[in-house]
Amino acid sequence: MQFQIHTIAASPGAIGISALPGAADVGTIAKWGATLVLTMTTTAEMRAPLAGALSEHKITWEHLPIRDFGAPGVDVEALWSNDVSAKAHSVLDAGGRVLCHCRGGCGRSGMFALRLLIERGEEPLAALARIRTVRPCAVETEAQFDWASKLLT
Repeated sequence: MQFQIHTIAASPGAIGISALPGAADVGTIAKWGATLVLTMTTTAEMRAPLAGALSEHKITWEHLPIRDFGAPGVDVEALWSNDVSAKAHSVLDAGGRVLCHCRGGCGRSGMFALRLLIERGEEPLAALARIRTVRPCAVETEAQFDWASKLLT
C-alpha cells in the first residue's frame, strides 16, 4: 500500500494524518511540506528511526509514545502541555504543516489532530466530523476522544 497523508486545514496551516512512515516515505513527507512530525507509536512499533532522516530535510521530530488504542498518560500529557503543543501551534500559525502519525494512521494520530483543532477553537464534535471526512477511522476510542476534548485551563 502506498504511503498517504490525509490533510486537514488548520488555518493558516494544515495538519496531516498518516500511518507509520518508513525511511522511503520521508521524501513524501518533505514534499508534502511538513515542518513538524509527531510520532505517537511505541518504540517497539517503529520500523526505522525517523529523527535522522527527517532532520536531513530540516523537519522537526517529536516522539509521544502511546500504546495502540491508548490515550496519553501523565508523561505524554506533560510533554504535550509543556512543549509540543506550543511547537505545533507555532508551525500552524506560520502557515506550516504538522504531520501526526501512529501505526495505522487512525486512532492516536486522529486524537492529536483533533486536540490541535480543539485547541485552535473548534468545537470537538464538529472538528471530529471534519477530520473524519478525510480519515474516517480517526479517533478510535472514547478515551482518545476524551483526551483530545480536554482543554487545558
